[in-house]
Amino acid sequence: MDDDLPPPSYRSATEYPIQEEQTSAIIRTASYHREDFCRSVIWFSPREHVGIRSSMAESFQRTAEAGLGSLNRLPLELLHDVLLRLDTQSLFNFRQTNLRSRQVLHSMKQYRIVISHGLNLLCALLRTRLAVTVSLFDFYYALCTKLCTTCGEFGGFMSLLAWNRCCFVCLQNAPECQVKTLASVRKQFNMTKAEAVRLESFKTLPGIYSMEESAYRSRVTVVSAHQAAISSRQQRLHASAQVPPANGGRNQKLNFMASCALPYYDGRTGKVEHGISCAGCQLAFEKGITHSRGERWAVMARDKVYARDDYLGHFRWCEQAQLLWRTSADGKREPPELPELARRGGYFSMIGECCH
Repeated sequence: MDDDLPPPSYRSATEYPIQEEQTSAIIRTASYHREDFCRSVIWFSPREHVGIRSSMAESFQRTAEAGLGSLNRLPLELLHDVLLRLDTQSLFNFRQTNLRSRQVLHSMKQYRIVISHGLNLLCALLRTRLAVTVSLFDFYYALCTKLCTTCGEFGGFMSLLAWNRCCFVCLQNAPECQVKTLASVRKQFNMTKAEAVRLESFKTLPGIYSMEESAYRSRVTVVSAHQAAISSRQQRLHASAQVPPANGGRNQKLNFMASCALPYYDGRTGKVEHGISCAGCQLAFEKGITHSRGERWAVMARDKVYARDDYLGHFRWCEQAQLLWRTSADGKREPPELPELARRGGYFSMIGECCH
Protein backbone atom coordinates (compact mmCIF):
# COMPACT_ATOMS: atom_id res chain seq x y z
CA MET A 1 0.00 0.00 0.00
CA ASP A 2 1.21 3.51 -0.80
CA ASP A 3 2.58 5.16 2.37
CA ASP A 4 0.73 8.37 1.48
CA LEU A 5 -2.65 6.61 1.65
CA PRO A 6 -4.49 6.16 4.95
CA PRO A 7 -4.11 2.73 6.61
CA PRO A 8 -6.81 0.10 5.93
CA SER A 9 -8.49 0.87 9.26
CA TYR A 10 -9.73 4.18 7.93
CA ARG A 11 -9.05 4.09 4.23
CA SER A 12 -12.28 4.14 2.25
CA ALA A 13 -13.20 0.90 0.49
CA THR A 14 -13.46 2.63 -2.86
CA GLU A 15 -12.05 5.79 -4.38
CA TYR A 16 -14.42 8.72 -3.91
CA PRO A 17 -15.51 10.22 -7.25
CA ILE A 18 -14.97 13.99 -7.04
CA GLN A 19 -16.89 16.23 -9.39
CA GLU A 20 -14.99 19.28 -10.59
CA GLU A 21 -17.69 21.64 -9.31
CA GLN A 22 -17.37 20.11 -5.82
CA THR A 23 -13.65 20.71 -5.30
CA SER A 24 -13.80 24.15 -3.67
CA ALA A 25 -16.64 23.12 -1.35
CA ILE A 26 -14.82 19.91 -0.35
CA ILE A 27 -11.67 21.82 0.51
CA ARG A 28 -13.65 24.41 2.46
CA THR A 29 -15.54 21.70 4.38
CA ALA A 30 -13.04 18.92 5.03
CA SER A 31 -9.70 20.72 5.29
CA TYR A 32 -8.28 23.61 7.28
CA HIS A 33 -5.21 25.82 7.44
CA ARG A 34 -2.84 25.25 10.37
CA GLU A 35 -2.71 28.78 11.74
CA ASP A 36 -0.76 27.51 14.73
CA PHE A 37 2.13 26.46 12.49
CA CYS A 38 2.34 29.99 11.09
CA ARG A 39 2.19 31.52 14.57
CA SER A 40 5.03 29.32 15.83
CA VAL A 41 7.61 31.13 13.67
CA ILE A 42 8.26 34.83 13.02
CA TRP A 43 4.79 36.30 12.64
CA PHE A 44 3.22 39.74 12.71
CA SER A 45 -0.39 40.51 13.48
CA PRO A 46 -2.42 41.65 10.45
CA ARG A 47 -3.16 44.78 12.49
CA GLU A 48 0.46 45.81 12.02
CA HIS A 49 0.03 45.68 8.25
CA VAL A 50 -3.15 47.76 8.03
CA GLY A 51 -1.37 51.07 7.53
CA ILE A 52 1.61 49.58 5.73
CA ARG A 53 0.09 47.39 3.03
CA SER A 54 -1.80 50.12 1.16
CA SER A 55 1.17 52.48 1.33
CA MET A 56 3.59 49.82 0.10
CA ALA A 57 1.24 48.52 -2.60
CA GLU A 58 0.11 51.81 -4.14
CA SER A 59 1.89 54.85 -5.52
CA PHE A 60 0.53 58.36 -5.19
CA GLN A 61 -1.84 59.26 -8.01
CA ARG A 62 -0.17 62.46 -9.12
CA THR A 63 2.44 63.50 -11.65
CA ALA A 64 6.04 63.11 -10.56
CA GLU A 65 7.97 66.37 -10.87
CA ALA A 66 11.43 65.00 -10.04
CA GLY A 67 13.08 62.28 -12.10
CA LEU A 68 15.67 59.60 -11.36
CA GLY A 69 18.76 61.46 -12.50
CA SER A 70 21.05 59.37 -14.70
CA LEU A 71 18.67 56.40 -14.34
CA ASN A 72 16.24 58.29 -16.58
CA ARG A 73 18.48 57.35 -19.51
CA LEU A 74 17.67 53.67 -19.08
CA PRO A 75 14.71 52.12 -20.91
CA LEU A 76 12.02 51.09 -18.41
CA GLU A 77 12.57 47.41 -19.20
CA LEU A 78 16.27 47.66 -18.37
CA LEU A 79 15.56 49.67 -15.22
CA HIS A 80 13.15 46.96 -14.10
CA ASP A 81 15.87 44.38 -14.70
CA VAL A 82 18.27 46.35 -12.49
CA LEU A 83 15.71 46.71 -9.70
CA LEU A 84 14.87 43.01 -9.87
CA ARG A 85 18.47 42.25 -8.91
CA LEU A 86 18.64 44.84 -6.16
CA ASP A 87 18.55 43.61 -2.56
CA THR A 88 15.27 44.33 -0.78
CA GLN A 89 16.79 46.83 1.66
CA SER A 90 18.26 48.90 -1.18
CA LEU A 91 14.99 48.50 -3.04
CA PHE A 92 13.14 49.90 -0.04
CA ASN A 93 15.59 52.82 0.12
CA PHE A 94 15.17 53.45 -3.62
CA ARG A 95 11.41 53.54 -3.18
CA GLN A 96 11.80 56.31 -0.60
CA THR A 97 13.78 58.55 -2.99
CA ASN A 98 10.89 60.36 -4.64
CA LEU A 99 7.52 59.89 -6.31
CA ARG A 100 9.02 58.74 -9.61
CA SER A 101 11.07 55.98 -7.97
CA ARG A 102 7.93 54.77 -6.23
CA GLN A 103 5.97 54.76 -9.49
CA VAL A 104 8.67 52.80 -11.30
CA LEU A 105 8.87 50.20 -8.56
CA HIS A 106 5.09 49.85 -8.31
CA SER A 107 4.90 49.22 -12.04
CA MET A 108 6.79 45.94 -11.53
CA LYS A 109 4.64 42.82 -11.23
CA GLN A 110 7.21 41.08 -9.04
CA TYR A 111 7.17 43.89 -6.49
CA ARG A 112 3.37 44.01 -6.35
CA ILE A 113 3.17 40.25 -5.82
CA VAL A 114 5.77 40.34 -3.03
CA ILE A 115 3.89 43.11 -1.21
CA SER A 116 0.53 41.40 -1.68
CA HIS A 117 1.56 37.94 -0.51
CA GLY A 118 4.93 38.20 1.23
CA LEU A 119 4.60 41.19 3.53
CA ASN A 120 5.16 39.12 6.68
CA LEU A 121 8.44 37.77 5.33
CA LEU A 122 9.48 41.19 4.04
CA CYS A 123 8.94 42.68 7.51
CA ALA A 124 10.96 39.83 9.00
CA LEU A 125 13.85 40.51 6.61
CA LEU A 126 13.81 44.24 7.35
CA ARG A 127 13.61 43.83 11.13
CA THR A 128 16.36 41.20 11.25
CA ARG A 129 18.46 43.26 8.81
CA LEU A 130 18.72 40.29 6.47
CA ALA A 131 17.04 42.29 3.70
CA VAL A 132 20.48 43.17 2.33
CA THR A 133 21.04 39.48 1.52
CA VAL A 134 17.87 38.86 -0.51
CA SER A 135 17.13 40.40 -3.91
CA LEU A 136 13.67 41.09 -5.28
CA PHE A 137 14.29 38.26 -7.75
CA ASP A 138 15.20 35.89 -4.89
CA PHE A 139 12.03 36.85 -3.03
CA TYR A 140 9.73 36.50 -6.03
CA TYR A 141 11.32 33.17 -6.99
CA ALA A 142 10.74 31.89 -3.44
CA LEU A 143 7.08 32.91 -3.64
CA CYS A 144 6.73 30.97 -6.88
CA THR A 145 8.40 27.87 -5.42
CA LYS A 146 5.89 25.32 -4.21
CA LEU A 147 7.80 22.44 -2.65
CA CYS A 148 10.17 21.92 0.26
CA THR A 149 13.72 21.82 -1.11
CA THR A 150 14.60 18.95 1.23
CA CYS A 151 11.72 16.47 1.04
CA GLY A 152 9.50 17.62 -1.84
CA GLU A 153 6.34 18.09 0.25
CA PHE A 154 4.40 21.36 0.22
CA GLY A 155 6.77 23.97 1.62
CA GLY A 156 4.88 26.66 3.49
CA PHE A 157 7.89 28.22 5.21
CA MET A 158 11.17 29.96 4.50
CA SER A 159 14.32 29.38 6.50
CA LEU A 160 15.78 32.89 6.60
CA LEU A 161 19.47 32.03 6.91
CA ALA A 162 19.42 29.18 4.40
CA TRP A 163 16.86 31.01 2.21
CA ASN A 164 15.22 27.69 1.42
CA ARG A 165 11.60 26.66 1.08
CA CYS A 166 10.81 24.08 3.75
CA CYS A 167 7.87 22.18 5.17
CA PHE A 168 7.06 22.28 8.88
CA VAL A 169 8.82 18.96 9.51
CA CYS A 170 12.05 19.92 7.73
CA LEU A 171 12.00 23.33 9.38
CA GLN A 172 12.58 21.45 12.62
CA ASN A 173 14.73 18.54 11.48
CA ALA A 174 16.55 19.16 8.18
CA PRO A 175 20.30 19.86 8.58
CA GLU A 176 20.05 22.87 6.25
CA CYS A 177 17.52 24.52 8.58
CA GLN A 178 19.38 24.07 11.85
CA VAL A 179 20.12 27.29 13.70
CA LYS A 180 22.37 27.86 16.70
CA THR A 181 23.65 30.81 18.64
CA LEU A 182 26.81 32.38 17.33
CA ALA A 183 28.50 31.78 20.68
CA SER A 184 27.74 28.05 20.67
CA VAL A 185 28.92 27.65 17.07
CA ARG A 186 32.20 29.42 17.80
CA LYS A 187 32.75 27.07 20.72
CA GLN A 188 31.72 23.93 18.83
CA PHE A 189 33.98 24.59 15.83
CA ASN A 190 36.72 26.46 17.67
CA MET A 191 36.24 29.40 15.32
CA THR A 192 38.19 32.62 15.55
CA LYS A 193 36.35 35.93 15.76
CA ALA A 194 37.37 36.71 12.18
CA GLU A 195 35.91 33.41 10.95
CA ALA A 196 32.69 33.95 12.89
CA VAL A 197 32.19 37.43 11.42
CA ARG A 198 32.04 35.92 7.93
CA LEU A 199 28.98 33.87 8.84
CA GLU A 200 25.55 35.27 7.98
CA SER A 201 23.87 36.15 11.26
CA PHE A 202 21.05 38.16 12.79
CA LYS A 203 19.54 38.97 16.15
CA THR A 204 16.31 37.12 16.88
CA LEU A 205 13.08 39.05 17.36
CA PRO A 206 11.15 38.98 20.65
CA GLY A 207 7.96 36.94 20.41
CA ILE A 208 6.24 33.60 20.93
CA TYR A 209 7.84 30.63 19.19
CA SER A 210 7.45 26.87 18.63
CA MET A 211 4.38 24.72 19.23
CA GLU A 212 5.05 25.05 22.95
CA GLU A 213 4.29 28.78 22.68
CA SER A 214 7.53 29.77 24.38
CA ALA A 215 7.87 33.52 24.92
CA TYR A 216 11.22 35.18 24.26
CA ARG A 217 11.88 38.82 25.09
CA SER A 218 15.66 38.99 24.83
CA ARG A 219 17.45 38.91 21.49
CA VAL A 220 20.30 36.56 20.66
CA THR A 221 22.61 36.39 17.65
CA VAL A 222 22.08 33.22 15.62
CA VAL A 223 23.72 31.61 12.60
CA SER A 224 23.09 28.64 10.34
CA ALA A 225 24.69 25.59 11.96
CA HIS A 226 24.90 23.98 8.53
CA GLN A 227 26.78 26.89 6.98
CA ALA A 228 29.02 27.15 10.03
CA ALA A 229 29.98 23.49 9.77
CA ILE A 230 30.85 23.82 6.10
CA SER A 231 32.92 26.98 6.46
CA SER A 232 34.62 26.26 9.77
CA ARG A 233 38.30 25.61 10.07
CA GLN A 234 37.51 22.24 11.65
CA GLN A 235 35.53 21.28 8.54
CA ARG A 236 38.39 22.29 6.25
CA LEU A 237 41.03 20.43 8.21
CA HIS A 238 39.05 17.26 8.80
CA ALA A 239 37.24 15.94 5.74
CA SER A 240 35.31 13.53 7.95
CA ALA A 241 33.73 16.31 9.99
CA GLN A 242 29.96 16.08 9.84
CA VAL A 243 27.25 18.69 9.67
CA PRO A 244 25.70 18.81 13.17
CA PRO A 245 22.50 16.81 13.69
CA ALA A 246 19.13 18.46 14.21
CA ASN A 247 18.81 20.55 17.34
CA GLY A 248 16.87 19.05 20.19
CA GLY A 249 14.87 20.50 23.05
CA ARG A 250 15.47 24.16 23.81
CA ASN A 251 17.92 24.67 20.94
CA GLN A 252 15.34 23.55 18.37
CA LYS A 253 13.27 26.63 19.15
CA LEU A 254 15.95 28.67 17.39
CA ASN A 255 14.83 27.07 14.12
CA PHE A 256 11.38 28.61 14.64
CA MET A 257 12.96 31.97 15.47
CA ALA A 258 14.78 31.95 12.12
CA SER A 259 11.83 31.00 9.90
CA CYS A 260 8.71 32.63 8.53
CA ALA A 261 5.58 31.34 6.79
CA LEU A 262 5.30 32.12 3.08
CA PRO A 263 2.41 31.15 0.79
CA TYR A 264 2.91 29.74 -2.69
CA TYR A 265 2.06 31.98 -5.63
CA ASP A 266 1.24 30.29 -8.93
CA GLY A 267 2.59 32.65 -11.56
CA ARG A 268 0.54 30.95 -14.28
CA THR A 269 -2.88 31.16 -12.62
CA GLY A 270 -2.31 33.96 -10.13
CA LYS A 271 -3.70 31.76 -7.33
CA VAL A 272 -2.18 31.63 -3.86
CA GLU A 273 -1.93 28.58 -1.60
CA HIS A 274 -1.12 28.65 2.12
CA GLY A 275 -1.26 24.88 2.57
CA ILE A 276 -4.10 22.84 4.08
CA SER A 277 -4.40 19.90 6.46
CA CYS A 278 -7.03 17.18 6.56
CA ALA A 279 -9.86 17.64 9.06
CA GLY A 280 -10.74 13.99 8.47
CA CYS A 281 -7.32 12.87 9.68
CA GLN A 282 -7.79 14.98 12.80
CA LEU A 283 -11.16 13.32 13.35
CA ALA A 284 -9.60 9.89 12.83
CA PHE A 285 -6.88 10.82 15.33
CA GLU A 286 -9.46 11.81 17.93
CA LYS A 287 -11.36 8.56 17.36
CA GLY A 288 -8.15 6.55 17.72
CA ILE A 289 -8.48 5.10 14.22
CA THR A 290 -5.07 6.16 12.94
CA HIS A 291 -3.25 4.77 15.97
CA SER A 292 -3.31 1.31 14.38
CA ARG A 293 -0.06 2.27 12.65
CA GLY A 294 1.40 3.82 15.78
CA GLU A 295 1.04 7.23 17.38
CA ARG A 296 3.93 8.73 15.43
CA TRP A 297 2.27 7.87 12.10
CA ALA A 298 -1.05 9.20 13.41
CA VAL A 299 0.52 12.52 14.39
CA MET A 300 2.31 12.84 11.05
CA ALA A 301 -0.93 12.13 9.16
CA ARG A 302 -2.79 14.71 11.23
CA ASP A 303 -0.09 17.37 10.84
CA LYS A 304 0.66 16.86 7.15
CA VAL A 305 0.18 19.96 5.02
CA TYR A 306 -1.02 19.59 1.44
CA ALA A 307 -1.21 21.68 -1.67
CA ARG A 308 -4.76 21.92 -3.01
CA ASP A 309 -4.45 19.21 -5.68
CA ASP A 310 -2.56 16.86 -3.39
CA TYR A 311 -5.25 17.20 -0.74
CA LEU A 312 -7.97 16.26 -3.22
CA GLY A 313 -5.96 13.14 -4.06
CA HIS A 314 -5.81 12.32 -0.35
CA PHE A 315 -9.52 13.03 0.13
CA ARG A 316 -10.44 10.37 -2.43
CA TRP A 317 -9.29 7.68 0.03
CA CYS A 318 -9.78 9.31 3.45
CA GLU A 319 -12.99 7.90 4.90
CA GLN A 320 -13.30 10.39 7.75
CA ALA A 321 -12.83 13.36 5.42
CA GLN A 322 -15.54 11.90 3.22
CA LEU A 323 -17.76 11.54 6.29
CA LEU A 324 -17.38 15.25 7.02
CA TRP A 325 -18.28 16.04 3.42
CA ARG A 326 -21.32 13.74 3.34
CA THR A 327 -22.73 15.30 6.51
CA SER A 328 -22.26 18.87 5.29
CA ALA A 329 -25.07 18.95 2.71
CA ASP A 330 -22.57 19.54 -0.09
CA GLY A 331 -20.73 22.14 1.95
CA LYS A 332 -23.82 24.14 2.88
CA ARG A 333 -23.48 23.53 6.62
CA GLU A 334 -20.77 22.69 9.12
CA PRO A 335 -20.35 18.92 9.62
CA PRO A 336 -21.59 17.82 13.08
CA GLU A 337 -18.30 16.01 13.79
CA LEU A 338 -15.96 18.75 12.59
CA PRO A 339 -13.06 18.67 15.10
CA GLU A 340 -12.57 21.74 17.27
CA LEU A 341 -8.93 21.87 16.22
CA ALA A 342 -9.98 22.22 12.58
CA ARG A 343 -12.45 24.93 13.54
CA ARG A 344 -9.78 26.84 15.46
CA GLY A 345 -7.02 26.33 12.93
CA GLY A 346 -4.69 24.53 15.32
CA TYR A 347 -3.63 24.15 18.93
CA PHE A 348 -2.28 27.57 19.83
CA SER A 349 -4.06 29.03 22.85
CA MET A 350 -3.12 32.52 21.64
CA ILE A 351 -4.11 32.29 17.97
CA GLY A 352 -4.82 35.77 16.72
CA GLU A 353 -3.02 37.40 19.64
CA CYS A 354 0.68 36.59 19.51
CA CYS A 355 3.03 38.60 17.33
CA HIS A 356 6.69 39.59 17.01
